Amino acid sequence: MATKKKRSTKQAPKKQNTKTQKQNDGNRQLHSVIWFAVAVFLLCVVFIKGQNIWTFIHNFIFGIFGVTAYFYPFLLGFIAIMFATDKMGSSIKAKLIEGSAIAILIGAVIDVFTTQNPDLTFFEYLTSAYQNGILLKNGGFLGALFGKPIYLAFGKTGAAITLILLIFVLLMILTSTTLTSLFKTVAAPVVSVKNHAEDTYAKHLQEQNTPQFNIDIPVDDGPIERKRARSKMNPKQRRLVDAYHGKDVTPEPQKITLPEGSEDKEVMNEALKEAQEEVVEINFKEETEVFTEEVKELDQSTDAGYVFPPLSLLNEPSVSKGGIGQDTTVTAEHLVATLKSFGVETRIVDISRGPTVTRYELQPCAGVKISRITALADDIALNLAAGNVRIEAPIPNKAAVGIEVPNKEKNAVNIREILEAPEFVSAKSKLTVALGKDISGNIITTDISKMPHGLIAGATGSGKSVCTNSIILSLLYKNSPDELKLLLIDPKTVEFEPYNGIPHLLVPVVTDPRKAAGALGWAVTEMEKRYKMLSDRKVRNIEEYNAFVETLKDDPENETEKMPYIVIMIDEFADLMQTASKEVEDSIARIAAKARAAGIHLLLATQRPSVDVITGVIKANIPTRIALTTSSQIDSRTIIDTAGAEKLLGRGDMLFSPVGTSKPHRLQGCFVSNQEIKNVVDFIKSDKPANYDDDVMFEIERQAAIEKKQKTGLAEDGPDEDPMIKEAIRVVVENGLASTSLLQRKLKLGYARAARIVDEMEARGVVGPYEGSKPRKVLITQDELMEMEMSSNDE
Repeated sequence: MATKKKRSTKQAPKKQNTKTQKQNDGNRQLHSVIWFAVAVFLLCVVFIKGQNIWTFIHNFIFGIFGVTAYFYPFLLGFIAIMFATDKMGSSIKAKLIEGSAIAILIGAVIDVFTTQNPDLTFFEYLTSAYQNGILLKNGGFLGALFGKPIYLAFGKTGAAITLILLIFVLLMILTSTTLTSLFKTVAAPVVSVKNHAEDTYAKHLQEQNTPQFNIDIPVDDGPIERKRARSKMNPKQRRLVDAYHGKDVTPEPQKITLPEGSEDKEVMNEALKEAQEEVVEINFKEETEVFTEEVKELDQSTDAGYVFPPLSLLNEPSVSKGGIGQDTTVTAEHLVATLKSFGVETRIVDISRGPTVTRYELQPCAGVKISRITALADDIALNLAAGNVRIEAPIPNKAAVGIEVPNKEKNAVNIREILEAPEFVSAKSKLTVALGKDISGNIITTDISKMPHGLIAGATGSGKSVCTNSIILSLLYKNSPDELKLLLIDPKTVEFEPYNGIPHLLVPVVTDPRKAAGALGWAVTEMEKRYKMLSDRKVRNIEEYNAFVETLKDDPENETEKMPYIVIMIDEFADLMQTASKEVEDSIARIAAKARAAGIHLLLATQRPSVDVITGVIKANIPTRIALTTSSQIDSRTIIDTAGAEKLLGRGDMLFSPVGTSKPHRLQGCFVSNQEIKNVVDFIKSDKPANYDDDVMFEIERQAAIEKKQKTGLAEDGPDEDPMIKEAIRVVVENGLASTSLLQRKLKLGYARAARIVDEMEARGVVGPYEGSKPRKVLITQDELMEMEMSSNDE
C-alpha cells in the first residue's frame, strides 16, 4: 500500500502539469478569437461610417487617432494571429504598447507638419485637432497632445527629427532588430553590386592572364609550334622551311595599282606577266641543310611554352542557397530558449551561414561563465535535433560565443568557384592553392611558401584525398613545368597514379617505400646543393635568386637558370613510417627545418594521426595543419593540439590551423571529382609530355640502396657480419625456404638477431624480398652454395 501511495504522489505533478498546459492552451485560443473579433469590428468601424451610435464611434476613433486609425485594426489582427500560434507569449502587452506608441508618434509627426493657427491656446488647439481628425486632416487628438509640446520646444524641423528618431527606436524594439542585422539588410544591394563588379573584374583579369588555347588552326599550316617559329623567320627562311616541309615556294605576284590612263600601265602589266612565268630555283639539298638545325632549334624553343589548362575542363559551380532564412531565425530563437531552460541567459548578436554549417554568435549576459555553455554541447544538439554541434568559445577577436550547427541543406564548394575567384586569380604567389570557404562563405586560399610545410590528417571518408587533389590542381593551374616540380610519393599506389605523365613531375609517382626513403634522401641532397648556390650568389632565398637570374637574361654568356619550386606530397604517411620510419623521419626533419628558403616544401597526408606516426620531431617542424574528421578527441589533439576535429561532419569539413594562429578556422574544402582530374591531366599531357629527370631517378635509386644498407647494418663480406651468417645460409638452402622463425628454431637465436641475418641474406642475394606471411624464396642452389664455400676456403 505504501508503494502505491508513493507512485501516486510521483505521478500527480505530471497530471497536474498536463492539465495546466491544456487550460493555458484553451485560454490562449480564446484570447486569440477575442482579439481577432475586436480587430474585425474596428476595421469595419474605420472603413464604414454607418449611422447613430456606429457613426459616433467612427467619428470618435478618427477624432482621437486621426489618419493613423487605419493602422490599429491590422495591429490587433497581427496580435490575434501571434496569440493563436503562441509566438508572443508574455510579451503581448509590450508589443501592443509599442505598436500603439508608434501610431501615436506618426500622428504627432503629421500634426507637426499640418500645424495651423499657432496662436490658439493649448486646449483650443486640442479641440481643433479633434475636429480635424474626424475630417482626416491631421493625426487627431493624441497626435496633437504629443506633437504640440515638442513643436513648441524644438520648432518644426527639430520636432520632426526628434519624433522620427523615436519612431525608429520603437520600430527596432518592436521587430527585435539589431543594428548589425539592419546594416546588413541595407548593405545587401551594395554588396551584391560590389560582388558583381569584382566577378566581372576577375573574369577580365583571367581573360588577360590566361594564355590563348582555343585557336582555330588550318590543317595545312601544321602545329602551332611550327607556325609560331615560322613567324620569327625572315622571308628567305620561311621559303626554305616551307620547301623543307614540301610546300610550294613559288612567290605570289606583287600587286601594283596604277592610276587609270597611265602610260606605263601596259608596260608594267607585261613585266608582271614575265615575272609570273619565272620559276624560283632553289638548291634544296644544300640550303635546307644549312637551316635545318635552326628550324629544329626554333621548334624546340616553342616546346618550352606551356598552355595552362582552361577552367572549362572543370564543372560549373552549383547555385548556392545562402542567406539567412526563416529556418535559421527559428533555430536561433530555439537555441536561445534551450540555453535559457538550463539557466543560461544569452542573446543572438550575429548569424553566419556557411556551405555546411551555420554559426550562431551569442553574447552571454553578465555573470554567465563560458564553461556553462560549452558543457551543454550535447544538450543543444539534442534539443535542435542536429548532428554534431561544435562550440567555439570565445570567437577570436569577438566578445561572443560561436555555436556551429549543421545546415539541413548543404552546399557543395566546387573547385572552379575558387580558381576563378579574385582571391586566387590575383594572388601574386605561384604557390597559392585553393582550400574552400569559411563559415561566413568567404573564399579561402593559402600560400604554401608561407606554410612552409603542411600536415593533412583525417579518418577514412573525411575528404583527405580530395583535399590533396585540389591542392595539386591549384598548383597546375598556377605554374608551368619550368616554375614548379612535383615529387609525389604514394605507398597506396592508386591515389596519385592519374598524375603520371605530366611534365611537372620530377620522376614517376614513387610507390615503393624504399624508393620513397631514397627520394626524401635526394631532397635533402638537393636542399644542400641549393643552399650552396644561394651562398655563392649571396642571396637568402629562392625568390632573390630567381630575381638575380632574371637580371642576367640579356647576357648571352649567362647559362644560369632559375630554380623551380619543389613540392613534395606524401600520401598515406603512416604506411611509409611503418616501413622505413628511421630514414623517413630523419629526412623529413631536415627538410622541414631548413628547406623553405631553398624553395622545397613538404605536404604530408595520413588517415592514422597517432603519435607514433606524427612524432614530436615532425610536429615541431610542420606548423601548418589541416584536420579533417577524426575518430576521437585524442587524434584531434595530435593534429592541431586542440579538440574539435571529432565534431566535424566529414566530406571536406575541416579545421585549418595556419602558422601563427592560436585557434583553427573551420572551412568547407572544395570538391574535385575524378573526371575533372582526368580532364586536366589529359589536357596537360596532350600539350606537353613528361620529361623525367634521369639524374634524379638515378640519385633516388642510389639513396635507396644506401638507406637499405644502413637499415640492415651489414654489407656483404663486411667486417661486422654476423658470425652465424654462413650457418644460416646453409640452413635455408637445405630447407628450401627462409624465415625468421626457421632460424630461431634451427640455430636457437633470438628474434632480433634472426631478423637481421635474414635482411643480410637478402642484401647478399641469397633470399628474396619480404612477401608478407609467406616464407622468403631461396635464390641459390646447393651447388652454388658449395662453390661459395670453396672459394671462401681458397681465400
